[in-house]
Amino acid sequence: MAAALSLVTLEEELTCAICLGIYTDPVVLECKHSFCRACIEEFWSGAAPGTYSCPECRAETSERPGLEKNFKLASIVQKYLALQSSQDAVLCNYCTESPLPAVKTCLKCEASLCPIHLKHHRENSVFKSHSLTELTTDLSLWKCPEHQKSLEIYCKDDKVCVCSLCALVGKHKNHNCSSISEGEKELRDHLQCQLERIRSNTEAVQAALNLHHKEKQNTQSEIQEAKCKVKEKYKLLKKSVEEEERKVLERLENEEKRVTEQTNTKIFQLENQLKESETSLAALTSVLKKNEELVFIQEFHSLANRLKDVSEPLIPPAPVSVVDKSILEKLANWVQKQYDAVAQMSSQRDRNFLVVMHGQTPSLDPDTANPKLILSNSNRTVSVSDRTWPIPNNVKRFDLWQQVLGSEGVSCGSSYWELQVTGSEWWGAGVCYGSLSRKGGGAECLLGWNKKSWILRSWGGLLTVRHNCKEIKLAAGMASKVGVFVDFEAGVISFYSVSGSNLTLLHTFQEQSFPESLYPALWVYDYTKPLSLCDLKQ
Repeated sequence: MAAALSLVTLEEELTCAICLGIYTDPVVLECKHSFCRACIEEFWSGAAPGTYSCPECRAETSERPGLEKNFKLASIVQKYLALQSSQDAVLCNYCTESPLPAVKTCLKCEASLCPIHLKHHRENSVFKSHSLTELTTDLSLWKCPEHQKSLEIYCKDDKVCVCSLCALVGKHKNHNCSSISEGEKELRDHLQCQLERIRSNTEAVQAALNLHHKEKQNTQSEIQEAKCKVKEKYKLLKKSVEEEERKVLERLENEEKRVTEQTNTKIFQLENQLKESETSLAALTSVLKKNEELVFIQEFHSLANRLKDVSEPLIPPAPVSVVDKSILEKLANWVQKQYDAVAQMSSQRDRNFLVVMHGQTPSLDPDTANPKLILSNSNRTVSVSDRTWPIPNNVKRFDLWQQVLGSEGVSCGSSYWELQVTGSEWWGAGVCYGSLSRKGGGAECLLGWNKKSWILRSWGGLLTVRHNCKEIKLAAGMASKVGVFVDFEAGVISFYSVSGSNLTLLHTFQEQSFPESLYPALWVYDYTKPLSLCDLKQ
């Protein structure tokens, strides 16, 4: 009690008069009063300039005093705080003089033990069965709330710790019970098994993660190497084409230079002849204007030589082509041959390019298929039945038109897919918005007859394309396989006839604007020939 009282008195002496708390970084003024450094500086910051006073004795000074740290007071504060902290510690119940801080609590003895008494407690066989726990002052946590006895039994059925009375006559009578230590061992073993299983899973996941990281690095390296090779090949190709172009243009320029020089020579000669003729004409005209007979005869004879030169009419020769037509024809034929070779290669490459870069293998959505349609081959083949199947008439299904949509739409980028139509003369392939109407037989539901759909259709073998009721007949004949290409951002929908590795463009809808996703769409009419979406991933 006296110790507690002395601590209270000491705390009063160590209290700052400004913040009323224990001193923090105490400083002393000239009047010997001490305050927290932050407190006195804040106090003076609000004072009028030139008036600095002590908050306790009101002693004033015109100049701001220097603040000196009160080292002795700071040391006392530090020791006080340490002493106060030790007062809050749990002390050993078995130490008779100068109790040491306890480190463990015995639940059986209901006592806290310092390291010395803890050692004796563990070495004494009498206390061998006692349960030791982490240091605590609240032993109620370790007692049965109903019987106020120590928790010594573990009920496996209810998964709780109980006292012996609970297990003998209480709520847990006849339950599967064990001692606390046995229960702890079983739970620890179970937890250890869980730990090993999770550790094993963690190692497996880490191994898989490392493998994927390595695969990612390998893939990036391979792609980077492929990109370098592609750039190098195209660089050489462009260099070769540019060199050929330079040589052809140089040959044409040389021919142009030769022809120009020859033509300029002819032009110069004719211009000189023209000047001479004009001069003679002017002289003769002047003589003809002479009225005196004698003068006329004299001037006429003086022009006799010039009259001999112009006595015969001067007929300018017709322009003669000096261009070597054979050279032009050879160059034109060679360039055309090179162009045709590149064009043929480009035609074959385009199909492969579309497949590699944008090829898709769409599947059909069974929920959209007309009740007469049968889907098979992982929903990539569709055929027509002669009966209507009893299937749910959901809002997505076409109930009249024999149509079906793809399960996934295109909302960005480019997409290319192909449809096998071998032998069928009655089919349609295209794209449409997901908001296309499905119920009834109106034009708003039929592919190609509204603003929401674009279709390539074979009607008895005649190919046409249709959008928003506008139909265009195509000159191409029947196709065994067709390709559909969509460039969403560019607003392009193209239809192709596919033959091996060659593509023939049938029609392109350009400058379209797509506010919605576009879904593959099929119209099926031939009862004997199925339509199959091609697997472009093979």
